[in-house]
Amino acid sequence: MAQRIAPALCAGLLAGMACNVAQAQYGDWWYGGSVALTSDYVFRGVSQTDEGIALQGSLDFGHASGLYAGAWASNVDFDAPDGIDTEVDLYVGWTLEFANETWLDLQLVRYLYPGAKQGFGINYNEFIAAYGFRNITATLAYTDDYINSDESALYYHLGAEFPLGATEYTLAVGAGLNDISNAAGSDYWDYQVGVSRSWDAISADLSYYDTSGFDEDVQDFLGPEKWADARVVLTFSWEF
Repeated sequence: MAQRIAPALCAGLLAGMACNVAQAQYGDWWYGGSVALTSDYVFRGVSQTDEGIALQGSLDFGHASGLYAGAWASNVDFDAPDGIDTEVDLYVGWTLEFANETWLDLQLVRYLYPGAKQGFGINYNEFIAAYGFRNITATLAYTDDYINSDESALYYHLGAEFPLGATEYTLAVGAGLNDISNAAGSDYWDYQVGVSRSWDAISADLSYYDTSGFDEDVQDFLGPEKWADARVVLTFSWEF
């Protein structure tokens, strides 16, 4: 489960997601996309591929007014007889830019898991609001049907990016609170520290992920503890 943020603003906003997208301009309209290969698809601190490799791709369209829409896809593996091996996220949003490098991004995401067997469907919607000031981003996400449970959930995330001196590397740090207590009976935190670099259309990211509070209630709902253990993830992406 991954969120997409307007490509011009998305870098480093949400843990577990590489979302830089090149843009081709046609008047007031633009489009762009990306392909990524990652050693582990981690979403909010939890592996979505049973700690395996993932191939991911996206396609985005937008307008100078700030409106945009797109799709993102990845392979997934929840180590269960659910019939699910793909995730497709569809999203629409609106970005408003203000003075002093301040912006607001509002987005609606539909998480889809095609191929789910009867009784294993986990499709759901989520609303995401991200507020950025220079290199700091605060994000709030809300759903009234978390993983098709008929229960609401909230996600709070604070992240920042810093250039590493005169080098071409960028340091990203972030922490998020996953308030899924209505659905799982408990909540947990996720953390990320990463370094990235870009070479024109090619980018590489090396990030460390960890969680705390991933107790038995959360495990019963989201998966085994090993999926939320500390790990280092390497991701290569190509923008087009």
